[in-house]
Amino acid sequence: MEISRPHEEQKPVLRKKRPALESGRPLWKNRAFVSILAGNTVSVFGDCFNGIALSLWVLQTTGSAKLMAAIQICYMASTILFGSFAGTVADRVDRRKLMLLSDLLRASIAGTLAVCLFYLQTPFAVVLVLVTLSAFASLFQGPAFHASVTHLAGKERVQQATSTVHLADNVARISGLALAGVVVAAFGGFSAMLFTSITFFVSAVCVLAAGAFPPLERRASSANGSFFKDWNGGLAFIRRDPLTRSIVILNPLLILFFMSALMLVQVIAVKEWKAGPVAFGLIEMCIPLGYMIGAGLIMAFSSRLGKRGSWIMTGLVALGPVFCLIAEMPSAHAALPLVLAGGVMFAFCSMLTQIILRSEVAVDMQGRIYGTMGAITNVAPTVGLAVTSALADRWGASNVLGAVGGCLFAASLAAVWLLKPVRSYR
Repeated sequence: MEISRPHEEQKPVLRKKRPALESGRPLWKNRAFVSILAGNTVSVFGDCFNGIALSLWVLQTTGSAKLMAAIQICYMASTILFGSFAGTVADRVDRRKLMLLSDLLRASIAGTLAVCLFYLQTPFAVVLVLVTLSAFASLFQGPAFHASVTHLAGKERVQQATSTVHLADNVARISGLALAGVVVAAFGGFSAMLFTSITFFVSAVCVLAAGAFPPLERRASSANGSFFKDWNGGLAFIRRDPLTRSIVILNPLLILFFMSALMLVQVIAVKEWKAGPVAFGLIEMCIPLGYMIGAGLIMAFSSRLGKRGSWIMTGLVALGPVFCLIAEMPSAHAALPLVLAGGVMFAFCSMLTQIILRSEVAVDMQGRIYGTMGAITNVAPTVGLAVTSALADRWGASNVLGAVGGCLFAASLAAVWLLKPVRSYR
């Protein structure tokens, strides 16, 4: 017979503590969210230096528009071919590790590219390979980051988190582009590209500082399925879900027209309005300022902002006439209020669609959705800018801007009619 020994206590079973979800905390106290936001903001800022330095090197060294176009084609081809695959990877693996790997790869490639361009006289074919690898590595960071926003902030704070992300991204992009030219002129392209490498490394440090992400609950079909089954499942979900399909259609359409119109406004300011540095700077400032005003309003009203679909469609419909009016303005100063209003409307259209997407799509599916939508969205403005710039040289920038505004108005009316899931969204 076994004799019990009361003095011998049973040792407790030690279990590894899983990281807790911080979505209930205010965003500024959510360490994981703040850390990945800081990392993404720093990397966006640094990437602007890389783009300016690389473009200037190609144009100053070769003077060839064809070689400049070859770099753009590499970026575009990588996005089209692998964007949706990168999103699928973001849904299948640890997103924190994927962001970390992407940042470290981009940091290494940027540093290597700087040395190859300015010290080793590397053949242009090798430069294209490095640029393509950098573009490929970047494809994984975007879907992993955007899908993690909902996971870390929680769906009850999606609107505030999305507004914060877009506001920080916009500030980083504008300030980065503004400072990149100054840095390249003052310190040279090598320093600018080395700075890019450092910012990517800092982004990786921020991702590390976020700590392990909370466990992501995945549906059984996704957890046990093959990669291609998951990839096909993401595309099937977009085709099957009316709301997601509508947003995937609407977002590239909005970016296509808005970026084309913005470029035409800049051309008009220089060629037709004869704007000086101050006036041109004010025009450049109005778009991000309007965007920040729109983001601030969305953040301030937060959950009290109802009928989001109506706000999106109202802003979309109004953008076309605003561009038509800008085309008729006699001077840059007269156009400033309209350019500012365009920035506010664009903020409501673009940010609210992202909020809807993050609120309605399951977290374990968001990587695939963002990967696929990013592949389309990144190509749309490139095509639009190519077409509108060619037309502007022939017919005049103001005439083309008026036509773009009219086309956007017609497209927005069609969107109101056809994209009912967005229009009727609460």
